[in-house]
Amino acid sequence: MGEGGFDLSILQDWALSVRADTIELRPTPGEGDVALHPSQQGWSPTGAGAQMMASVSALSVAAAASGLSFQGVLNRGNRGNRGNRGNRGNRGNRGNRGNRGNRGNRGNRGNRGDAGDGVDFVILAPWEEREKLHDLRADWVNLPVSPPPTRNALRAEIPVLLDLQARLQSPAEEGRREEILNERDLELSGYLTPLGINGASGFDETMRLMVVVAQICEEVGMRYKDRWRAIRPNMLEPCLRPFIPNPAHYSYPSNHAFQSMAIAQIFARAVPEHPGNPELFRRAMRIAHNREWAGVHFRADTQAGFHLAQLFLPVLERVVEDQMIRTSEEWRG
Repeated sequence: MGEGGFDLSILQDWALSVRADTIELRPTPGEGDVALHPSQQGWSPTGAGAQMMASVSALSVAAAASGLSFQGVLNRGNRGNRGNRGNRGNRGNRGNRGNRGNRGNRGNRGNRGDAGDGVDFVILAPWEEREKLHDLRADWVNLPVSPPPTRNALRAEIPVLLDLQARLQSPAEEGRREEILNERDLELSGYLTPLGINGASGFDETMRLMVVVAQICEEVGMRYKDRWRAIRPNMLEPCLRPFIPNPAHYSYPSNHAFQSMAIAQIFARAVPEHPGNPELFRRAMRIAHNREWAGVHFRADTQAGFHLAQLFLPVLERVVEDQMIRTSEEWRG
């Protein structure tokens, strides 16, 4: 196991294959196949497969140069939603009841992406997808996500987090520090760069797909966070000093992990032949790693975020099916 608990080099021995019904990461010949199939909800890998799966909980959102982000997508507060009181038909806002402690999202900035060079990417609120989400509520509201570990079990992770905290301050980790700051709001350019998209380059359907997936997963993830109300690492160990402020909501599961892995999976299903898909999945390892380096998540949080993305994928595909088709057509002309 490499620095920080995850060994990125293991991916050198894995090959990504995306088919109509399977997203598969295969080791080199001689080792068994590992498949990320939506129906394999109870699957539990071992060895390098377990390490890789624990790490693939979220995508790296580096590439700050492009500066494209969907700010506020983690729903740090719903003060901006006060204007929705009269919109009784907007069933998508029901999930915001558990977000009273989130004092940020003043005006749903998640609908906007800053593409740099003064270019904004803006979408309308995805009401059609939210309506589908709530029509399918029975299929996702009680997914078999394991409850968080006990506090005694979480204490076993504290030495690793303290070690990461110390090493993050070294000159060698300057780049990682910049990544962590850029990733606070799930910067969109990190998802686009592996696909060869830089700035406002005419891939509006792809960008909309990613923003919509993030928003849909935001609501679902907040519901699961509110179910368990798990504490952040420094609330268990005061000697931990997070590199960024703790988000104003609960820790388990990690929404960064959930949203980011969902984006990678959905794009890979929409455009399975894209040569950038392997790099998109590698980014999952990096951002999961960085949130733990930042001291705001336990490893258990990122594992749960990935697991939730895997369990939710069949429902998510139905919710964003039309947008997936438009994205596929955008790449295939």
